[in-house]
Amino acid sequence: MKKIKYAISILSFLIAQSLYAQYTVNDIYAYIDQYKELAINKMYEYKIPASITMAQGILESACGKSRLAVEGNNHFGIKCHTDWTGDTILIDDDELQECFRKYENVMGSYNDHSLFLKNRPRYKSLFNLDIMDYEAWAKGLKAAGYATNPEYANILIGSIQRYNLAKLDTIYQERLAAGYFKDYPNVHPEVLAANDANRTAPQKNTNDKEQPTDQISSTQPSRPEHQPSKPHKIKWSATKEKQRTKPDAGGVTPKTNAPAQPRPAQRTSETSKPAAAPTPKEVAPEDPHAFTTTEDEYPIAEYPFTERKVFVNNRTYFVVAKEGDSFYKIAEDVQATAKQLQKFNDVNGATKLKVGQVVYIERKSKTGSREYYKVGEDETLQYVAQKSGVRLNKICQYNGLKPDAKIKKGDVIKLKK
Repeated sequence: MKKIKYAISILSFLIAQSLYAQYTVNDIYAYIDQYKELAINKMYEYKIPASITMAQGILESACGKSRLAVEGNNHFGIKCHTDWTGDTILIDDDELQECFRKYENVMGSYNDHSLFLKNRPRYKSLFNLDIMDYEAWAKGLKAAGYATNPEYANILIGSIQRYNLAKLDTIYQERLAAGYFKDYPNVHPEVLAANDANRTAPQKNTNDKEQPTDQISSTQPSRPEHQPSKPHKIKWSATKEKQRTKPDAGGVTPKTNAPAQPRPAQRTSETSKPAAAPTPKEVAPEDPHAFTTTEDEYPIAEYPFTERKVFVNNRTYFVVAKEGDSFYKIAEDVQATAKQLQKFNDVNGATKLKVGQVVYIERKSKTGSREYYKVGEDETLQYVAQKSGVRLNKICQYNGLKPDAKIKKGDVIKLKK
């Protein structure tokens, strides 16, 4: 059921795109990159999740490309209503030539969006919700009548999950805990970004294109890289989807638009730091049959949500375990949970990782890039699933086997129906 709802939300999201203006995934990342600081600052001022603000901005403004956004700087589809005394613009919406608010700049739209929710009684119940619970906020907005589309909440949730917008909420939490907002609004993310740059000395990606930042001080860069609790580059790039074209182990060049799976933000209190990952009391030994690889065997993906090197196999992202790594440590680095990673890798319990072990950071594909896989020496079904990038339960389904079934060298395993 969750898969169906998610599919419906994505379909509705794509339909909504076509209704407003044509734009691409790269346009979405560019929009996030351009306005994320505004969304985070509004989260501090008005206690509205930045993920919600950003998802609404993307949807309502068609990534800033709709006529309402271009001519009226209105990124949230707010109509005039009787109390509006500012400039207006007429746009065909639910009815012909409806009156919408017009702003001097985009910042005015973001400010008014926050005030609109904060000051109207119909949205009062939203501010009793957990500020990190974007799903509840999305459903609350729909229930309060923000939009007429019956799928509005699912569209917002799908966008947040698909583009990892909950990370903005986590950044807000970390900045709040670090005292970043102490002198607000006199805050300077570029200073903290410079401090991070001095500690980590990252090289600038020359493929990144600078986005206009007229809504933010001209002294601040369009991509402030800031995470006060630890050096960690947060960047969405318009070149995110480009990958090297080296084929995967199956001889098939991976697709360049494999989407990242949802990375939910940690739900901590507003004044506390994100909770540390729990450490299991007992950890199972290394799996002697675990699939390992070297970093030069698979194409590198330009994955923006971690500083680890991320690779792709059968259209699925993975990292390579290093000395001292665990599911908990990797999960923290890729904005996931250990339980999610264990599920993605068909592992039960806190198995110890081997150096070089492949750890998928999203769900593997349902089918392989090849029709069959020929079993090698001392390989297990779990090994085959990891090497082929196919879910273990699907391999079992295609071959009429149980997960613990014994296989031997020379056996042929189906990777598709």
